[in-house]
Parts: sequence; structure tokens; C-alpha cells
Amino acid sequence: MQCERCGKLMAPGKETAHNGQFLCRECFLDVLSPSGICNTAIQRGILTPRQRRIMAALGDNDGVAFAELAAGLALSAGELERELATLARLEKVRESSKDGKKVFRVC
Repeated sequence: MQCERCGKLMAPGKETAHNGQFLCRECFLDVLSPSGICNTAIQRGILTPRQRRIMAALGDNDGVAFAELAAGLALSAGELERELATLARLEKVRESSKDGKKVFRVC
């Protein structure tokens, strides 16, 4: 079976039905947990281990592309989007452009 959202092939029985679609685990979790940001986390300003890994991966360089960052950290696009949204609200990272491409860097 194939995920109706991302097209990933799934083993029989590994799909999840949601609103009339058959989704893989990653897409199902993305649907359940969109890029909303918890105000409590923002008020505290405490980074999770995953957010610390993202910050370390960004380091002091000139910016890292989204796909490169996701692949390097072994995160799905949805997971990375959520974490970057939180880090942006915390003013820890910012999105910018480098050679016409969208990159992320430490503020």
C-alpha cells in the first residue's frame, strides 16, 4: 500500500486510516501535530534535546538548507518544521536566503 499523502510504500497493515485517507506513520503524526507552538514552552525558553541537536547542526555557519538539515538529523519534514517554528519564536534561529535558496541559521 502507498501513503496517500507522501507516496511512501508501506508494508501491509502498517497504514493508518485518517479522514478517508491511508497514511504512513510519519504523515499521520504530522496531521495530528501540525506546526503549532506551545506557549508554555516558549515562556520557559527551555530547549528540548532535539532542538539542541538542531542548534548544534546549524552551528556558526552561513546557513543550512532545510533538506540538508532534515537529512543530517534524520528528521521528517514535519518534525523539523515544528522544531524550527518553535526555535524561530524563541528567536534562536531565523530563515534567510543564500544563493537564492532558503536556509536557516542561528540568530
